[in-house]
Amino acid sequence: MIRQLPAPHPILRLVADFLLIFGVLLLIPLGIALFTGEQQQALTFGVMAAVFLVSMFWLRQSLPSPVIKERHAAIALAAGWILYSLFSAVPFIVFGLQPVDAFFEAFSGWSDTGLTMIPDPGILPYSLGFFRVLTQWVSGLGIVMFMLFLRGDSARAARGLFEAEGRFEDFTFNLWHIGRTVTLIYLAYTLVGFLGLWATGVPAFHALTHAITSLSTGGFSSNSVGVGLYGAAPSLVAMTIMLVGGISFSSHQALMVGKWRKMWNNPEVRALLVIIPLFAGLLLLELHITGSNPGEQILNGFFYVVSAVTTCGAGTTLQLSHLPDRVIFTLIFLMMTGAAYGSTTGGIKLWRVLIIFKLIQREIRRPFYPPGTLLPIRMGNNIVSDQTAIQIMAFVLLYLGIGMVGALFFMLFGYRALDALFTVFSAQGNVGLNAMPNALYYGMHPILKIQLMLHMFIGRVEIFPLIYLLRSFRSQ
Repeated sequence: MIRQLPAPHPILRLVADFLLIFGVLLLIPLGIALFTGEQQQALTFGVMAAVFLVSMFWLRQSLPSPVIKERHAAIALAAGWILYSLFSAVPFIVFGLQPVDAFFEAFSGWSDTGLTMIPDPGILPYSLGFFRVLTQWVSGLGIVMFMLFLRGDSARAARGLFEAEGRFEDFTFNLWHIGRTVTLIYLAYTLVGFLGLWATGVPAFHALTHAITSLSTGGFSSNSVGVGLYGAAPSLVAMTIMLVGGISFSSHQALMVGKWRKMWNNPEVRALLVIIPLFAGLLLLELHITGSNPGEQILNGFFYVVSAVTTCGAGTTLQLSHLPDRVIFTLIFLMMTGAAYGSTTGGIKLWRVLIIFKLIQREIRRPFYPPGTLLPIRMGNNIVSDQTAIQIMAFVLLYLGIGMVGALFFMLFGYRALDALFTVFSAQGNVGLNAMPNALYYGMHPILKIQLMLHMFIGRVEIFPLIYLLRSFRSQ
């Protein structure tokens, strides 16, 4: 019988749970390494899995369950992300990456961003390549989902974990219901995406990796080009998967139980159906000016709009560094916007953008009404309070301000203003698109790589939960 230690700090117990999950996840690339005969990777993943499974299981069994509060959840989740990235860098360092690049790769994966420091991911062993995309699949679903299968804490604590992750969903708040429903939806779409890509001629391993990163809207690829390397049909399938990832889980749940009207009436879904063809048309006009093939213009125009607005960051054979500045500026706007709240995407989120537009519309209309007339802001069937609208406006201003300051810092190192803005907002929006020439991007100073990781963290956790997190640290 394992002797129980004194009551632990709640954060320690939560972090132990996170790292136990990490040990379980390491068994997947370990199995691939054993199957493919990749001895170095098998040893690396095997030792790491053994260490985390044994030590964290012992720690979890030794520590009595403490009372979990929301501030504990916020700190534990932040610590879990950083520790996941630190430990996930080890297999990349063993493979031969520099420590900063290895940490960047791991942090980009766990933040579901997709920026990479590996010019050709095709050189990675199968096990390491799959581990790389697995980080995005888990991040897209949410580390919290895995917690729900290990713990039975109060709804208050679980709510704290969700809000700390900046991904709270509009479900009836039942731990097992949320975990089961969202995980099954995610698994089903991953399988459908894999079959779709495989049926269009993508080799099985690459079909699985691109299905994973398209649905999670992470954007990592198993080659140096992206899914566009395999042709038009796989690109269309990938676009569809990205769009699925850009719609909230609650909308998918409604669709699967036959409530398709609820999904159709979602303002964010309708906004996506307007934004994508509108901005694709703008990009098509720009691409037409460049004189490229009409078929490629249509494919690339729609693909990059979907990739940017869903914050997937996937690419085609058309390199963004070859496109006019007008196209790059358009993509920056889409990357900042993001897709649906409660989906796998990053960015500001369409829900907030729509509320700001309605707030502006209301203030324009106000002079035409008698003084004191109530003009509520409506989103679907909901009325948005003025306090919420002000909070959203503050969030957006902070988001833009942080990105601008980050871009100015980039410019101190000699980068063009547009390249700096694009790269910073690509990181902060958890997108992963890159518009720089390869020599400039891969030759980036280590300080700038660390800066981009900070933007990834801000984008993933979101600003107000991050402020709450810092306040929680102070209270500890």
